[in-house]
Amino acid sequence: MTTQGSESPLPDLKGRPVSTISARLGPPDSQQQIDGRTAYVWTVETRAPATPVPSTRVSYADGRPNTIETLSYPDPPRMERCTLRAFVDGAGNVTSTDWQGSNAGCYDAQQKLAGKG
Repeated sequence: MTTQGSESPLPDLKGRPVSTISARLGPPDSQQQIDGRTAYVWTVETRAPATPVPSTRVSYADGRPNTIETLSYPDPPRMERCTLRAFVDGAGNVTSTDWQGSNAGCYDAQQKLAGKG
């Protein structure tokens, strides 16, 4: 699943120094050579907001069926992941980027890059 069509526009990083990404997201997780180009890769993990799950159980404590409705939170919390790959030129400026991951995971990364997170 990719973030195309997500509610928040992807930040335009083209032409900016790769150091601006490092300043917001920390050092890259890896560096790759792809088709003679250098790419820096960041993987951002975000804990998904916990959504309660309704459940029903029946208790026979007093000899009669008694329906009990409860809400519980899934354990452990789900992690959302987003990977940003930034291709850079010889001067260390971003020439293109691509994003892969869930909308929730990438939203957090985009907020950090926009200086809001």
